Amino acid sequence: MTTQAKTNWSVVGMLVAWGLTLATFIWNAGVNQSQTEARLKSVEEEIKDLDSRLDTAEAFRMEIRSDLAEIKTDLIWIRRQMDKE
Repeated sequence: MTTQAKTNWSVVGMLVAWGLTLATFIWNAGVNQSQTEARLKSVEEEIKDLDSRLDTAEAFRMEIRSDLAEIKTDLIWIRRQMDKE
């Protein structure tokens, strides 16, 4: 084998090694990007769920306030009726 052939194979080997290294960096960047996107989607879904739960809790709280106001009104009416007698 001549020196020229050895040099050509060395260059090819070096180029393949650089190509693999570059491909590995690109692969890792892609994996990190997809993991980040999956985490963001998960966080967005959790936020939507929490928002829905907060809306439900607020509606429930308003219903309780309304019921308490009705009870208070009824108690005032009962007290006035008892005072009349």
